[in-house]
Amino acid sequence: MRDLLHSQRGSVAFATVIALVPLIGVVALGAEAGSWYVTRQHAQNAADSAAYSGALRLSCTMAGAACETQSVDYRGKEFAAQNGFCNYSPNDATAYPGRNCPTSLPTRTSRVVQIDIGNYNAGTFTTPVAGTGNAVRARASQQQPAYLAAVLGLTTVNIPAQAIAMVQQPTKACVLALGPDSDALKLAGNLSNNGTGCALMSDTNVKLASTPTFTGSGWAVYGVRGCTPSGSCSNVSVPHNYFMTYASNPLAKLDTQAFNSWSGKTTKQTCSGTLVPNNSTNLYGDLTCTNGNAVNFSQGTYFFYNATIKITGGTVTGTNVSIVLLGNSSLSINGGTVNLSANLSNATYPDLNGVLIDDQSSSAVKINGGGTVALGGAIYFPKADVTWNGTTASANTTCSQVIAKTIDMSGGGYLSTQGCAPATIIYTQVVALVQ
Repeated sequence: MRDLLHSQRGSVAFATVIALVPLIGVVALGAEAGSWYVTRQHAQNAADSAAYSGALRLSCTMAGAACETQSVDYRGKEFAAQNGFCNYSPNDATAYPGRNCPTSLPTRTSRVVQIDIGNYNAGTFTTPVAGTGNAVRARASQQQPAYLAAVLGLTTVNIPAQAIAMVQQPTKACVLALGPDSDALKLAGNLSNNGTGCALMSDTNVKLASTPTFTGSGWAVYGVRGCTPSGSCSNVSVPHNYFMTYASNPLAKLDTQAFNSWSGKTTKQTCSGTLVPNNSTNLYGDLTCTNGNAVNFSQGTYFFYNATIKITGGTVTGTNVSIVLLGNSSLSINGGTVNLSANLSNATYPDLNGVLIDDQSSSAVKINGGGTVALGGAIYFPKADVTWNGTTASANTTCSQVIAKTIDMSGGGYLSTQGCAPATIIYTQVVALVQ
């Protein structure tokens, strides 16, 4: 009996059993925490793709382009669903093409995907009341019951993930072809641009009819939908990217101006003396300038309705001028000495600040600059096909920008964003995950 009482056989096994109880608990908790990590990674993948795709859609709105009908919210949740994360709300789980979500979740488990538009600055995301901004935040989360972790007082576990994608505007552009026509920007005729260096951008594709050359640094060629012919696209000697997001159209606000609907009787103008600004009660008509003519536009805003403006010679000058072409007006400059610069501070029509020509007609525009045509400021032809054979810098500004439906450029043109009114400057756009 005494030997039995002093026996230590089996004590190690008993101690081992006691020690295994918390060890098994720790291992089990580790396994449960590991499943949380896997879920967190799935949620993060969904949030990343949702934020990025939502920001791509936002970039179109910011550009003022003709965007698809689906919203930022839809595109974000669509790509979250394609990455296996749906709202449950089953309606969201079934609404998106290509979704990869389970048809149901375990008991007491739920998932939420939330998309917000806001401003991202210095690491902080804020959501304006109007729901506008430069970034998209996607938040994906799964709430589920805690099992072994319940011994730590947890009854439910929320597993969140967040991503923020920002629409950045890294590069100024001095040319923007809006489309929607294919070949919206055509670089042809041994183009040889000079100026202070800026991007040439097409919101559709770029067509190279010859290999363009550029003087100086800072030039680039960008497109949204590719380049033709494919064999020559890489021959461009400046930075180029043919699969960008839409560029901003800073002059889209001019498409909805009240003066666009003005109409009525017009007065034909002679290309002599001094023209004075007018308004809706005194719309100008045709203006033809040939050799021997000389006319000066005094400071102010000019409205032409159903007018043919044709300059083949003579001298046309004007400083701090805005020219608005309404109705079925047309413009052709093919000779003469033309030196016009935009009004940077148009008190009567502030949306025309820095705009030299605003042409809302669909008539084709021809500008053959040669060495004597200097158009300073932003020139806007949103509905017109423009042939641009070069201009020189205005004596009153270094700014020279053109935005048009389509642009066919050839010859040696001067282009620059320096000296332009800030509200008229075109920017390229890229989307980047910033958080």
